[in-house]
Amino acid sequence: MVMLWLFLCLYAATAWAFSAFIDNYASDVVFKNKTPHAMKLLNGPLYLLIGGAIALFAGLEHAEPLQIGLLMAAGALSSIASVPYYLAFKHEEATGAAIFYQIIPIIYLIADWLLFGENVTGQQILGFLTILSAPAIVIFSRKRPKSRRNEMSAALLFIVYDVFVVASGLLSTHFGEGLSFFTMFFWYLMGRGACDLILMAANKPWIERFKYVWRRKRKQLLLVVFANQLVNTTAEFASRAAMILGVAAIASVTCNTAELIITFVLGIILSLIWPRFGREKIHRHIVIAHLLATVLAVVGIIILQ
Repeated sequence: MVMLWLFLCLYAATAWAFSAFIDNYASDVVFKNKTPHAMKLLNGPLYLLIGGAIALFAGLEHAEPLQIGLLMAAGALSSIASVPYYLAFKHEEATGAAIFYQIIPIIYLIADWLLFGENVTGQQILGFLTILSAPAIVIFSRKRPKSRRNEMSAALLFIVYDVFVVASGLLSTHFGEGLSFFTMFFWYLMGRGACDLILMAANKPWIERFKYVWRRKRKQLLLVVFANQLVNTTAEFASRAAMILGVAAIASVTCNTAELIITFVLGIILSLIWPRFGREKIHRHIVIAHLLATVLAVVGIIILQ
């Protein structure tokens, strides 16, 4: 049983790491950093289809209208979060992105303190400061002022993304309580898929950009979207299963720390053997900065628990 939950954690971490590289590739190569979130025109129907498959094969429990609405709102917030997320990849690589994601636990704890009166301990504050030092190292590792400004822009976009992710997570956690995972996930997907399509319908330039890419890079676009849906969906299930089979806190720490380490290692390997996909800047000072930032983020995550 121990080996099973550990394997699931490592799989989830690896899948999420690959997802970051896929997103970076989609933004930089497929969409040329021009409205990459136009992928929502494909993502929206896919989320609705996955939700439909869950309802068909796993079944749904009864949920109150308020629960349904708030879980769909959680999905909608996650949909909105993807806009700054993709824009941030204009200036950032997957390894740096993985480090910026680690601000999410800090935002969760601050939100729990503000909204639910949870206590913040001295150990958690130490964890905050350790984690925050990681993105600071990434930003100030850039020697040129323009590169540093680009890193700061990416950092701000990732922080906006992190805030929306936390808001989505809080809604799912507090208002999905008592429901099975499949029921909660179904309504979440319905909200995300619907919001993706609404955002596309409200933004004609996004539709035009999607059509342009569709005409010229249809195979690449389909491969990127389907591959990302596959790795994200299976990673979500694997991480949830790991937390059920093992100790939830330990499984969570294992997933987060493994994702950081795997992303760092993959970034170097992929950029050397397949630079068009890896897309990391393999310069000595940047690699050293990312390594130090990864170590600090891992230590900070462990301290927070």
